Amino acid sequence: MKRFFPSMAGISARELPIPRQHLYAIIMLAGFSVASVTLLPSPGELLKDDPISVDAGALATGATMISQAADTEFVAISDRELLGSEDIAHDANDAADDEPQWTEYKVKDDDNLSFIFDTLNLPAKTLHQLLEVDIRNSLIRIKPGQMLAFLIDEKNQVQQLRIALDQGNHVLFERKGDRYVAHLENAQGVTQTVAAKSTPAAEQPRARVVPGSPVIKGKISSAFSASARSAGLTANQVRQVSRLFQGRIDFRRDLRRGDSFRVLLDKPSVGGKASADAKVLAVTFNVKGRTLSAYRHSDDKFYDADGSSLVSGTFLRYPIPSVRRVSSSFSPRRRNPVTGTVMPHNGTDFAVRVGTPVLATGAGVVVKATSHRAAGRYIILRHNGRYSSHYMHLSKLLVKPGQKVKQGQTIGLSGNTGRSTGPHLHYEFRINDRPVDPMRVDLPVNDSMSGKQRRAYLAKVREYDRKLNG
Repeated sequence: MKRFFPSMAGISARELPIPRQHLYAIIMLAGFSVASVTLLPSPGELLKDDPISVDAGALATGATMISQAADTEFVAISDRELLGSEDIAHDANDAADDEPQWTEYKVKDDDNLSFIFDTLNLPAKTLHQLLEVDIRNSLIRIKPGQMLAFLIDEKNQVQQLRIALDQGNHVLFERKGDRYVAHLENAQGVTQTVAAKSTPAAEQPRARVVPGSPVIKGKISSAFSASARSAGLTANQVRQVSRLFQGRIDFRRDLRRGDSFRVLLDKPSVGGKASADAKVLAVTFNVKGRTLSAYRHSDDKFYDADGSSLVSGTFLRYPIPSVRRVSSSFSPRRRNPVTGTVMPHNGTDFAVRVGTPVLATGAGVVVKATSHRAAGRYIILRHNGRYSSHYMHLSKLLVKPGQKVKQGQTIGLSGNTGRSTGPHLHYEFRINDRPVDPMRVDLPVNDSMSGKQRRAYLAKVREYDRKLNG
């Protein structure tokens, strides 16, 4: 060291051919070069084709972050909270349940029973109860193309399930109390039954009543629900009538004082009040001088005076044009990755940039276009018949409540408002106000009758009209 430092002192005192700072830079560069050569792996190791090892835990964390990057946060928003007083089918005074409605489902190639029940948002417990009384293994042997028909009530309970078999046979499951009974049926009637029917209670003597007319007539004096209840309809019947005309009548804006309606029931009224178990057969509305009508056919579906289904046209599968990237699917049992809590995800989330046009998937009426702390800016459309659609987390609303929209019309722009983990659209499709999987459920079509079936239906319409106007 003593020899080194004197030599360095001599160098520093000597006259150099280059500036001193340049010399220092050359020395530092040489040192870095030696270190690099020493630390680099050998050429053989550099040219190896072995995969790079990545921590699995890091991958899982990254996947979770990606999946949550465009999701609706785990929140529970009640329909009452979103709809407020706009929903005519949810009158505050209506405590009765609606008449159950049939929902048909065509089995797809990749379906199984669990998929089907998840698509229709039905409890797994119901599936297990049905399997207990299955006949001919009709449930576990379902095939692509086979038709299933579910009769589902307002409490999301399957009251009946009909499974078509071959040669005109079908299996019918019926709810009896808290369990199910299954029948094998053909055109002549029941051929086999599984599970005993409950013994009927002793019939009580009934008081003699004088039946009235099966037609309930009324005029609009205030809200439709109040006017219909005053005319004699039950809460259940009011809600059913309102659903029949969703998409054709905006009950809050189209109806005026003096407009009238008539409802034909399958049982006569008693004391001017409709029987609670009476079915609605036909309805006519006189609104602003025009007549709108609906008639029940033998298939228990309602059609207009010409025999066309009350479902107007078809529905788009996707509310975003040319976008198919789903960031979070419909799931009745989605688990929060943070809390572990199971909470249903009642819609489908599409990961799209803010400002992407959002389309109405079907023609209908805007019943809500406003903001909510969790849903952000959102729109609810009522379509003809028993269908509705929800669009949440929008950045901009392009429609107003009461406005009628066409299928494919741009109703808003996607965004990231409300409880959201990234820019996306949350889309829901509902049947009888029950959320179903919009990517898998059979979308309605505009069924129109023809030939002999239409002639028989029109004859029934004339009979209904005579009773309505009699």
